[in-house]
Amino acid sequence: MKRISKVGAVLLALALCFAQTAFASGVVNLNGAERHAMNLFLSNFTEVGSDVSCYDVDSVLVDFAHDHLWFNDHDAFEYGEYANGTNCRVPDDRIQEIVDKYFAWSREVDLSQTRFDYDGEYYYHEETGGWLNAGFALALNAYETEPGRYYVSFLTFGEGQAWNSDDLDLNFADAEMKFGIPMHGGHAWITAENLSDRSTYRMAEFAY
Repeated sequence: MKRISKVGAVLLALALCFAQTAFASGVVNLNGAERHAMNLFLSNFTEVGSDVSCYDVDSVLVDFAHDHLWFNDHDAFEYGEYANGTNCRVPDDRIQEIVDKYFAWSREVDLSQTRFDYDGEYYYHEETGGWLNAGFALALNAYETEPGRYYVSFLTFGEGQAWNSDDLDLNFADAEMKFGIPMHGGHAWITAENLSDRSTYRMAEFAY
């Protein structure tokens, strides 16, 4: 497994130094439940391996919601012989629900804006078993920049490997021992009413 690139490592170090300087007065020492909730929320984004920083583009949100379903609810998908040589489909009825659930700036999205074939009801793709789990996130630092809004830096482990919810409680040394060196790093601005309750989290800005 490859290491984070030298340029990426430098950029991540600079981001951490900036955060530590700019947000020093708002340092949040996450307890066990808060850290698990934070890691779980972030991992919903890192596992799909997509960059949702272009949050004003509907296709970014629609495709994130589709891929989130793929990684978390296989039963939502149907298999058969469909148009354009596709063999897998999922209805569009949960896309807006997922966007509303995960994003602080949620808005009604145009469901037709997507990388998939779409017929106004279903999204279709050719399933070959080639999807890659892009790993889970472990928070490095958290800072409350204003009431209920947090800046978080993170590293990702386990790209292409099987992992489960228990791994979100690993410390960095144990995560590296089990999954190898972290493959990526990033940061996010998150809103949350209760850091122990993942359902109150919303993504305000994400860079991966």
